[in-house]
Amino acid sequence: MKIYVVLLAFVLAFSGTIPSAMAQDTVLTKKEQKKLEREKKKKERAAENEAVTEKLVKLLSHRFFVFKATRVYDNSGRSFSVSPTINFLSVIDTLVTFQFGFDQLIGWNGVGGVTSEGYTEGYVFNENKDSKRPMTVQSRVRPVKSVGSPYFTITVMNDGQADLNLTTSRGGTIRMSGEIWDPRDAGIYKGTVIW
Repeated sequence: MKIYVVLLAFVLAFSGTIPSAMAQDTVLTKKEQKKLEREKKKKERAAENEAVTEKLVKLLSHRFFVFKATRVYDNSGRSFSVSPTINFLSVIDTLVTFQFGFDQLIGWNGVGGVTSEGYTEGYVFNENKDSKRPMTVQSRVRPVKSVGSPYFTITVMNDGQADLNLTTSRGGTIRMSGEIWDPRDAGIYKGTVIW
């Protein structure tokens, strides 16, 4: 009987040290904790980026987006800040609206510039599944109130940053940079359509 008591005491003592030894193995150093936090943040950013990219693909492929410009470039490459609420290109199904304006100027459209509308012709969306390459949208525009056939190309990065190149029917080009938005969240102000 004494052997069983001694054996039982030994087993209990030994089993009590195993959980404490295992607990010591799970304690991480500060360096390991930082590494785990970095990995966790990296995974979270990747998931967020994937969600943003999926949203952009959906907007662009369904022809339901607004490009809001924050900068406009002249022919020599100089850039100027512009108001994104009045400088935009929107595509809703086949209707394209392009507006170009400057704050504190009075223009033909009532917002210091020009507003024109048309319909997409030959709309092409290239998703570029390689995450390092941008998505592109290209289309001709058949104007509602004028003649000619302007053409636009939008290059979109996976975070929504974009560049717009618009070639007018007279051969001039307008280059802008900005972001792609859902039209329901864009908060743009559309002036009077002249062309």
